[in-house]
Amino acid sequence: MKLNIYDNQLLWLIIMIIFPCFSIAQKKSLPKDKEKRMIGSKKQPFFIHLMDNLELRQSFGSAATRKEPVRFQFTLPANDEDSYLIDGAVGLSFFDSPITHGLVMTGKLIGEYHRNTLVKEEQFTWQAGFSTNIRTKIFRNKTNNTYTQLIFTPTLKYSRNVIDTINSFVLTMDAIPFRSSTKGINLNTYTLRGNRKLINLLSVVPGFELQHNYAAQDKADNGTILRPIVKFQYNLGGNKNRLPVTRMIEPVKTWEASVDYTLRYAIINSTVNKEKYTNLLATGIDYYFITLPVSVSFGITFNYGSDPLQGLKKQQYWLATISVQK
Repeated sequence: MKLNIYDNQLLWLIIMIIFPCFSIAQKKSLPKDKEKRMIGSKKQPFFIHLMDNLELRQSFGSAATRKEPVRFQFTLPANDEDSYLIDGAVGLSFFDSPITHGLVMTGKLIGEYHRNTLVKEEQFTWQAGFSTNIRTKIFRNKTNNTYTQLIFTPTLKYSRNVIDTINSFVLTMDAIPFRSSTKGINLNTYTLRGNRKLINLLSVVPGFELQHNYAAQDKADNGTILRPIVKFQYNLGGNKNRLPVTRMIEPVKTWEASVDYTLRYAIINSTVNKEKYTNLLATGIDYYFITLPVSVSFGITFNYGSDPLQGLKKQQYWLATISVQK
C-alpha cells in the first residue's frame, strides 16, 4: 500500500508521546518544595506547564473513567517489511472554567493515531480535533456518603481512514453517570475494596457517533452515518499499599484485568455500505512496572469485533504490548 507524506505519521507520533514522558519524569524528580514553587509561581516554565496539561490515552472516544493506555508493538526483521501496532492519542488541555451556574467545561486539542499492520485486515486511521468535557455540579445526599454527577463529552474531529481512503468529519458524545458511595454500586469511578489491596471499576456509558464522509476515493462511500452506542466496562486490579492511609484515596495500580464491550447500531446510513449492528469485545491483563509520574505496563489483550470509526474491520486477534499512560 502506497502512502503519501501526510499519512506517514509514525515518527512524529513516537516523538510526541515518548519525549514528553521523559520530560515529565525529570520534572517529578525535583524536590517537592522546589517543584511546588515552580508550579505555583507566575514564572513557571512554558514546557513544564505544557507537560502538566498533557494527556496520553488510547482514544478520546473511550469516555469511561479508566482511560485506556497508548499501546505499542514492533517487529523489525532484517530482510522483510516492518510490522507494528501504535494505538494511541495525545490531548492538550487549554481551559477549564465554569460556563453557567452548575456547569464546568474543560477543553483540549487532541490527535489520534491508530495503525495495526500485525493483523489480516490492516488498520490505519488518524484523527485531529477538539474535545470537551462538561460536568454538572456534584450532588450529595443528606448523610454526605453518596455523590452523583453527570459528565458529557462532545468531541469534534477530522478523521482520515488511509486504508479505504475516506475523509470524515466526526461528532461524538458520551453521557457518563458518576456515582460514588459507601453503599450500593459505584459507577465510573474506582472503588477501593475493604482491605485496600484491590480496586474495581464498573462503567456503563451511552452515547452516539455522527460521521460524515466526503471526498472518498470511492464516491459510494460518501454520506452520513449516525450510530447510537453503549459501552460496558469492568476492571479488577491490585492497589499499591502506601502510608499514610490517606494517600490511598487515589489508587496506584500494580496489575489490572479488564473487560470492555461496545455496541453500535447505525440507525442512519446514507452510504452504500450495509453497516448496521457492530460490536467490539476487548479483554486483557496488564502488569505495571512504573506507575508515577507516567504509567508503563506490559499487557496481553484479546480483541474480537470491529470499530468502524477507527477503521478496524471485523476480526479477532491476540496482542502482547507495552503501554504508556499519563
